[in-house]
Amino acid sequence: MCVTFFYTPRIMATLNMRLDDELEQRLAREASLENQTRSELARAAIAEYLEQRERRRFQAQILRAARGRGDREAIATAEEALYSDNEALDISEQLAAEPKAAYDARKPRRKKR
Repeated sequence: MCVTFFYTPRIMATLNMRLDDELEQRLAREASLENQTRSELARAAIAEYLEQRERRRFQAQILRAARGRGDREAIATAEEALYSDNEALDISEQLAAEPKAAYDARKPRRKKR
């Protein structure tokens, strides 16, 4: 019996973008703090951003459908879900914008001589 495995490497698209100096420095600093490459961090940020937009769009569709039906309870539920999700998103964006500590607790301290 002969078993053969084929491995097909995942091909990724390339995206070139221009960043101003401040944004590039922030990206590099965050990537360093998270022990990731700038590409990994940017890829994760783009994926999270797109998920948030898709979720908001989906919730807005639910709200439109509820309004179309004229169902007051469904409208109230959809509006509440949209509001609470947006509120949670705002809080998370505020937390993400807070500056992180300038030190790395994993680095060993130098001994004084």
